[in-house]
Amino acid sequence: MTMRAWVVKQYGKPEDLVLDRITVPSLREGGPEPLDTLVKVEAAALNFADEIAIAGRYQDRIEPPFVPGNEFAGTVVQTGGNSRFQIGDRVACQVRSGAFAEYCAVPSRRLMAIGDLPAPVAAALPISYTTAYIALFQKANLTAGKTVLIHAAAGGLGVAATQLARSVGARIIATAGSEEKRRIARENGAEHVIDYRQPNWQDEVKALAPQGVDIVLDPVGGQTSERSLRLLGWQGQLLVCGFASGEIPALKANYMLVKSASAHGVYWSFDRNPEEIAAIQQDLVGLCAQGRISPLIQHVRPMGELIEAITALGTRNTVGKVVLSWQSDD
Repeated sequence: MTMRAWVVKQYGKPEDLVLDRITVPSLREGGPEPLDTLVKVEAAALNFADEIAIAGRYQDRIEPPFVPGNEFAGTVVQTGGNSRFQIGDRVACQVRSGAFAEYCAVPSRRLMAIGDLPAPVAAALPISYTTAYIALFQKANLTAGKTVLIHAAAGGLGVAATQLARSVGARIIATAGSEEKRRIARENGAEHVIDYRQPNWQDEVKALAPQGVDIVLDPVGGQTSERSLRLLGWQGQLLVCGFASGEIPALKANYMLVKSASAHGVYWSFDRNPEEIAAIQQDLVGLCAQGRISPLIQHVRPMGELIEAITALGTRNTVGKVVLSWQSDD
């Protein structure tokens, strides 16, 4: 049995991807992580890491040929061994690779039960919302009344962080580039939204938080991180979530010293904390079902448009999560 899948046959650019027909993955027993559940992929979401993996620049490289893609949602169609799920169950998952195919074989312990959530919505939960949750609540202990500065607030991680911060009653200052993106930040819970393209955007933050902000969530890096460090208040925390700018910042320790501030790298691994991550992700499904969080998906693109979608994401011409579906191609 074969399936459609996007394949990295050699490291390169998104346009080097090949839409191919390959064998459906088989279930596998034994080993440290048995592949005991086969899922028919209904929707898959994009991440900045996808382009890095395609280029062979990801720290945990996969040798070609491989199917890229790190998060998806769909329906269980085959089980084996001790799978926690049954045929027909609807699930979502974060995987090392394989999401941009019609089927994906995964260990059942990694799967989130999604119930009646639409597949595009569920596909947008595993990475951005888990990252935002760990950053805000585990690293920074965000609670009601604290002030958090969220950069790139109209992106997938930014929207997730804004919604989660709003859910606990935090005060949110957000940055975004275009007027549309600033509108989106406001609609998702930001009280104050600043155009980061202004040369002195940090002065606006200082006016809003004269004593400094408690937390900065930063997926941008570069000068944004360096300037943000100066905006922290006493015992403030800078959450380093990525380097979308392409620049790794040089953080000056003296700013942290005089404010008793700290910088935290936000990186999580299911393998290191499987029970904890599984619990967080199932909680996120519950929050989504209750309407307390809601992934921003402008539209679901056909899976055949993957190359164009990755290109748009890389040039920041997107807002929220970019989601693709095989059903749009049928």
